[in-house]
Order: sequence, then C-alpha cells, then structure tokens
Amino acid sequence: MTTAATLKKVSKHRRTCKNPTCKTKFSTTDSRKLFCRPECKILKSNGSRKRKSTYDIPKTNHFLIYIAKEVERAGTLQVLDHLVGSIEALKALYSVVRNRLVANVLTGSKVSKDGKRSDPFHVAHIAPTRHQQVLGMLCADNLIVIPAALNRFHSNTHTNKAGVFMYRTELKLCNTVLSTDKDILERAIAYIGLDVITEFCREVKLTPSQRAAALKKLGSVVDHEDESHAPFITLLNDPKATTPQLNAAIETIQCKAQFKPLMRGTKLSESAMLIQELIRHAAFRPELEDYATIAKSYTKDGLHHNTLSQDSQATLSKLLHGYLEGEILEEVEELLYDLRLPVRAADARAEHLAKIRAAEAAQDHARTLANQRAAIDFLAWSEGTGTLNSGAATALAKIVRIVPESGSILPNGEVAF
Repeated sequence: MTTAATLKKVSKHRRTCKNPTCKTKFSTTDSRKLFCRPECKILKSNGSRKRKSTYDIPKTNHFLIYIAKEVERAGTLQVLDHLVGSIEALKALYSVVRNRLVANVLTGSKVSKDGKRSDPFHVAHIAPTRHQQVLGMLCADNLIVIPAALNRFHSNTHTNKAGVFMYRTELKLCNTVLSTDKDILERAIAYIGLDVITEFCREVKLTPSQRAAALKKLGSVVDHEDESHAPFITLLNDPKATTPQLNAAIETIQCKAQFKPLMRGTKLSESAMLIQELIRHAAFRPELEDYATIAKSYTKDGLHHNTLSQDSQATLSKLLHGYLEGEILEEVEELLYDLRLPVRAADARAEHLAKIRAAEAAQDHARTLANQRAAIDFLAWSEGTGTLNSGAATALAKIVRIVPESGSILPNGEVAF
C-alpha cells in the first residue's frame, strides 16, 4: 500500500531582469532574485555607482570676462604667460580686478555733461598692452588701480622699461587672437590650464554672473505706467547698471528695503586709491619704499584719509608707472610735502600739547614756591622775628581753626551751640 505523502507545492515567480541592458524574462523560485544571471547583477551595480560630479567653470563671471577682453586687446594668448599654471598669480590678479570693481560701485559712476556715465577708477598697465615694441603682461605686478583721468592721460606710454613685459618679437603666430574669434575665453582657459582655472574658481568661490538674472527680475516687476518707477526704468535701460544697483531696485519695488544702489563699505577717494596702490607696489618695488613708509605713518586699518592735490596725484601716478625721481624732481618734492601733511599736523598738535603741559607745570611750580615762602614767613612771625604778610596770613587761616561762641550766628545763618 502506498502511503500518500503530503507534498509541498513549490511556487515559481516570473521576473524581468533589472539590468537595463538585458531585461530578459525568466522564472525563479527565489522571490528575492532580480537578475537573470550574476553577470547582469554586476553590470547593474557598476552602472548605479555615483559618478564624480564635474565642476562647471562660471564663464559669465566678471573676472573671466575681464581676462577674455584683455586677451582680445593684446591680440595674443601670450599676455597670460605669468598666469600659466599658477593659482597664486590668478588670486593676486583677481584681488586687483575686484578692488577696482568694488571701488567703482562704492564711489558711483560719474555723469558727464552729455549724460554719459563712466567709472571713476580704471585698471592701468605699467607696461602697456598695446605698444609697438613691448607687450605688457596681465598680472598683478604690472597693474595699478588709478583714477580714470590719469589712466587716459598716461595712454600707452612705456617709461624706463618699467613693469612686467615681453618684446613683441618673441610672440608666436600660433597664439594670435582675433577680435572676431568666438572662442577667446575657451582658448584662454586652455592656455592657463583647465585644472588651474577650475581649482582657482573653487578656492575663491567664483559664481556665475547674477546681472542677467537681476535684469530679468527687474523687468518683470517694473510698472512702466507707474510714474514712481521712472528711476527704475532708467536703471533698467542703463547698460552700465551694476548688479547691486539692480538688486537694490528690486528690493525697493517689493517694499523690502529703501532704494540704496550701493554696496556696503567705505568709499575710497582718488588719493586713497593711489596711496593704497603705492603701498601694495612698494612690497616688490624698492624705489617706492620711502614714499610708502611716509604713507603708512598715517594709515589705519587700510584706510587712507589724506587728500593729495591734483598735481601730487599725477606725480604719484608717474612714479607708479616707472618715472624716476631725477626726471620729475620738483614734482616729487611737492608730493613729499603733501604726503607729510598728516605727519606735520600730528607734530604740530604734539608741540601744542607740550606747550600747554609746560605752562601748567610752571604754574604748579610757582604755587609750590609761594606756599613754601608763606610757610617760612608764618614761622618767622610766630617766633616774633618777622611780620605777617598776606601769604602768611593765608597760611595761618588754613592752619588756625576758629571756634565760634555758643549762641553766635554762623555765616550760613544758623545758631552755634
């Protein structure tokens, strides 16, 4: 007799392979199985691994656009030779360019009689970029931030082989850049080094330009039929409007803040900017050390409060551009006189305070002598060998205590006990 055995029913599962490149249909008794074969599982796990994120260089940032424009002005990529492979050189250049940008925003644009607006400060080249014999390099040591008028006056003059430059006879044809080229920035990045530019952007935290986004936002919130929006419409149509100005206008329209189209910071005068650049260049130009030492004597926290005359500003600009003292001796003497003005004022104040203290000391000494003389006369009088003069009487009044009689009226009107 056959014993009936209770057999457990084995269920099968119909699956589709989870490997996107396979997707084969298969049957399995394991409810946890997701792949038709081990190879598909390995391929799927390799494909699902997170890839290392790539960094996008913010090519719309003002600094990179500035580099592209300078390359276009020079007409060659070799203007970037001192930036190739050097993050520190890029940081130094970025500091100069950013200093100019912030100073222009804080100071505000100048409006001419015909209504045109212009920046008060320019980045000037010591060795010019556009010159027949030399090519001034794009690096911090060859740049100075000076008033725009002084930059236009100096033009493309190269003085005493100053600055950082190379001769145009050394240029290579393969590095030529035309103004019609569309890939100037890409070529500049490749010339400096993609890895160098990427690491530099990460370290200084460069961001894409926010100006386009601000323009779009302002255009959407401005009401052209509202007369009170006239300043914002003017700002919207101004090609030189800065991002802080646009953001300030947006916040004002949205009632988030009062319209103040300037960045936070301290406004620099033309003299202050020139002296600031003088101190920076004196660190690697020995011929400027004496002038910088005088300027540092009245410098506090990087702010320079002196106001140089227009002639002294022009002289300081010439020295920064490479002029020698002997060539402009009379102008240099006037500059030194202006530079020492705060020092002279401090010396005059110290001299005045010293005179006041000396007068007070003389008065104290005279009073001491008078008291000593009065004490001597009083002693002589008490011994019967002298007369009591006014000084001795005063000393006696201080020493002798007069006790009023009981019932007498005191000076304050009260009755003595």
